[in-house]
Amino acid sequence: MADKNEEEQKPFNPHPIDDNNQPKLTDEQLTPVRDGAVPQNAEGIASGQFDALDPVGNAEIKFNQGNYQTIMGLPKVAADKVAQLVQTLVPLLEISMIELLGANNLYQRALGQCMPSFDSQGKMGIEFTFQYIVEQWIGQDIDQQAIQHDANYVLERIKPVKANITKCEINVGEGTLIVMGSI
Repeated sequence: MADKNEEEQKPFNPHPIDDNNQPKLTDEQLTPVRDGAVPQNAEGIASGQFDALDPVGNAEIKFNQGNYQTIMGLPKVAADKVAQLVQTLVPLLEISMIELLGANNLYQRALGQCMPSFDSQGKMGIEFTFQYIVEQWIGQDIDQQAIQHDANYVLERIKPVKANITKCEINVGEGTLIVMGSI
C-alpha cells in the first residue's frame, strides 16, 4: 500500500527525457518573451542553433576599453601573491632565523605588516614589513662585519622568492631584524 502512495505522490516522470518522449518546442508566432531575456526562436532552440548562454552556462563579457579584464583577474593574482608570501617568503625567513640562532624560541615575531598595492600600470602587489626581535643581538660591542654577514645570510635565504627587498637590516641597539619589500 505504501508503494502505491509513493507512486501517486511523485510529481515528475521517473523516466529520462530522450528523443522519443521529448515534447516539441513550437512557437510559430516567434513571440518575444517580455521578461528582459533574449527573444527566443523556438525553431533555433529545437535544432540546437541558438542558446542564450553557451552550452555550459558561461558568458564571457568583454569591453573595448577600460580595466574590466584586469579587475576580473584580480582574485587570482591576489591569491597567488598571498600564497607566495605565506608559503614561501615567511617560511624562508623563519628557516634563516632558526639557522642563525639555533632554535625558534630565541626570537620573537614582533611585526608582520602586509598591504596590497598597485603600481603605475595597475598591477597588484603586496608590500610587506616583517620585524623579528632577538635579545641576543642587543649590544654595543658587536662586530659590524658579523652583523652584516647575518643580514646578508637572511637576504640570500629569501632570494628564491624573487621579491623586491628594499630593506634587510639588523639593528643591534634594539635587537631587531627588519625585512621590507614587495611581491
